[in-house]
Amino acid sequence: MAAGTGAASGHGGRGSSAALQSSLDRRFQGVSNTMESIQGLSNWCIENKKHHSLIVRYWMKWLRKSAPSHRLNLFYLANDVIQNCKRKNAIVYRTSFAEVLPEAAVLVKDGKVRKSVERILTIWEERSVYPEEVISELRAGLTKKAPSTAPANPKAALKSKIVAEFAPQAFMEQLSSYRRSMEEAELKEKQLAAMRVDVCSTEALKRLKDKAGGKKFSKDFEEGSGKLQDFVSFLERQVKGGPPLLEALNNADVFYEMQYKEVKIIANAYKTFANRVTHLKRKLDTLKTTLPGPDDSPIPSPSEDAPSPTGSESPFHNMNAGGAGGAEGEVPSPLSSPGRSPGQTLQHGERDNRDVEDMELSEGEETESASIIVEERTEQPAPITAPKPATVDSQPPLAQEVGPPKQIPPP
Repeated sequence: MAAGTGAASGHGGRGSSAALQSSLDRRFQGVSNTMESIQGLSNWCIENKKHHSLIVRYWMKWLRKSAPSHRLNLFYLANDVIQNCKRKNAIVYRTSFAEVLPEAAVLVKDGKVRKSVERILTIWEERSVYPEEVISELRAGLTKKAPSTAPANPKAALKSKIVAEFAPQAFMEQLSSYRRSMEEAELKEKQLAAMRVDVCSTEALKRLKDKAGGKKFSKDFEEGSGKLQDFVSFLERQVKGGPPLLEALNNADVFYEMQYKEVKIIANAYKTFANRVTHLKRKLDTLKTTLPGPDDSPIPSPSEDAPSPTGSESPFHNMNAGGAGGAEGEVPSPLSSPGRSPGQTLQHGERDNRDVEDMELSEGEETESASIIVEERTEQPAPITAPKPATVDSQPPLAQEVGPPKQIPPP
């Protein structure tokens, strides 16, 4: 019984260790650069401090095999564990990480990741997380070159070559050709199944009774044998064409996988842009609610049935006395007297000497005055109306106005 119990406990321990290792792989692979992800995994590591050696070993395992951006996430995780382990009674993590951090620092080669790791080391130095000699060793490791354990990965170069040389149209033609060959093979197989003589069976030979039956059997056998030989040759050609088709399928898998990754990046970029547009729209909507509405204007608009201002209430009152009116008053009317503007009126006791001056006009001045009146009349465009036939008795009003004034004999 004791032996059985020990075996059961040993089996349970191995199962628990395998589950923990699987959990560590999943957690270290899925950690992101968000605060929630890093703090959540950090708390989980501190709670499982009895497995600190295994946790640190798997941290280093994923640091070796991860991309530069994911390595930075793992360094952020280590920083959170190292700084919080003392407060949560798990100081053993500082010793465990100190054993692997020099190798981890050598693996940091990306410029952006190196700057972030240097900031982490500065924080450790300021807070005395590790001694100065340990910090100096880690900083020296950041400038070292990682030992080249293997030459450049040939798979990456091969994938790049496949993506560059892959022709989707040729691949589609290969698939179409293979489909046609499969249909042909199916047809040949049906023809063999429909033969009257089974060339693979010896029972038909035992049923032969006469010479005529033997000749007929021989003819059918030769025909079936030829079809079978043709089918075998066809299958041999199919076998020879199998490896190139398999290679084309593998190349297509690599090509379309790369295409999918690129499309995924573009789709994520569009999603990010859409989120930014949505956020901006939300901000604009919030700002729009703070703007005054048409009913909140400080200057109320007049109602539609309000009367128009007249007289002194008009905003254009006394404008003739200003610059605009003065500018218009500078041009006297040709019908007014030389010394007075059209807007002036006679005061009480003044004499109007225009009659006297009109009597003294010469014939040349009368003609000039008449031409001025004609030009003033012709400046105003007349409305377009249908032409009417001129009558003999009608006289243009303009001719009456521009006639010479009557001379008044001197007294």
